[in-house]
Amino acid sequence: MASAAVVSLLIAAVLATPASEAIGERPVVGWLSGLAPGVEEVARDFEGELSLYVLNVEDGESYAYDADTPTYLSSAIKIMVMLEVLHQVELQQLSWDELLELRPDDLRDGMHRLGSARPGERLSIATLLEYMMGDSDNAAADLLIRRVGLDRVKAQLAARGIQTGPLTSLLEERQRIYGKLDPRAREFTPAQIQALGQHASLASRARFLSGLLEHSPAWTGRELDQAFSSFYEEKVNSASMRDMGRLLAQVARCEGLSADSCSRAHQLMRGCRTGRGRIAAGLPKTAAWAHKTGTQHRRACDLGFLELRPGQTIVIAACTRGFWHVADAERLFARLGKLISTAASTPAPRHPEL
Repeated sequence: MASAAVVSLLIAAVLATPASEAIGERPVVGWLSGLAPGVEEVARDFEGELSLYVLNVEDGESYAYDADTPTYLSSAIKIMVMLEVLHQVELQQLSWDELLELRPDDLRDGMHRLGSARPGERLSIATLLEYMMGDSDNAAADLLIRRVGLDRVKAQLAARGIQTGPLTSLLEERQRIYGKLDPRAREFTPAQIQALGQHASLASRARFLSGLLEHSPAWTGRELDQAFSSFYEEKVNSASMRDMGRLLAQVARCEGLSADSCSRAHQLMRGCRTGRGRIAAGLPKTAAWAHKTGTQHRRACDLGFLELRPGQTIVIAACTRGFWHVADAERLFARLGKLISTAASTPAPRHPEL
């Protein structure tokens, strides 16, 4: 393995190139030019808003639909955390077998395989990364965020030319949302946040929140909905689909990653077990889809890169907002998956020679 200094210089040189130049982005003239009618149709049928960016990695052609609006990413920010973990391993500042202890204050909502772990259990960096990317485990994500540092995550994104809003841990994100209704919620413990997350309906969660803070009369689901909306307006954990598409293209092309890190990143994203009803549902069974999903109240995302055949890699960055039912967003994503994969697989029409 190269020394930390050599690796740092190499990554800095690669990432110093502006994102649009690095991936050779250029106006759409090929098969992507036919996407607009289909995308506009599915967007009209959707009771919400769509932001979409599609990039043909090999030739740089792209298609954008409201792709410059900063959009809340939810768990899709875990892609950014993954990249910083890989970077620090390359610099030998982390090792895959380093153990992190799960403490009582590491409880989170959205715990999956870590939900059965007990405080005091020690898990390796490699295991936590797999839990974060494969199951979207929030406790694993915040353990890794604490270890690598959000400042380092932000610095790497800046080096890659990727713009985002402020980044926070998933615990702080929840505290800020509930804090919109009462500032005392900014001091909620992880156990309280976890208990709130167990209430699926907004009305039930609002009543439980009222009980925790002894607020009378109880807040309504509508008031909690407004708290979420106010939080989203702050652009925390948000980015445009164009920026996320550029970041995904860098990952697809292994930019700023060693061969080992790139292989691991692709493997982790192909192993994502969430969102099977989203873009994946519209893809042919032979397609390789490496992605990460994100879901929060009235927000859903699916972002990744698709390989329909060797030598054809397509970035798809899609987020939705303003809907009431996740199932509606998932149907939209599935339609996009089918639309894009069909268009990419259709031979371009031949024009007679003049």
